[in-house]
Amino acid sequence: MLHLLGWVGIAVIVVVIAVNAAFMLISPRAWFRLPEWFPGRGSMTEHKYGNGWGAVETRIAGGMILAVILWALYDALLRPR
Repeated sequence: MLHLLGWVGIAVIVVVIAVNAAFMLISPRAWFRLPEWFPGRGSMTEHKYGNGWGAVETRIAGGMILAVILWALYDALLRPR
């Protein structure tokens, strides 16, 4: 039972991070408007990272996070052994 609870916890964390990364990639301004209780913003501010070059940096970070998640899922589930 504890093993299952651990896997469910990992799945929830991965989903939250993936949603954060998708918002970062699609629309940095919308990412900054997510509720405060939704984790992931850190010290980034909408003024600096919501538009212009900062938005490009935010999108790159979101794309990199999604790429790592997708690579890990592929490696764990689909890669031929």
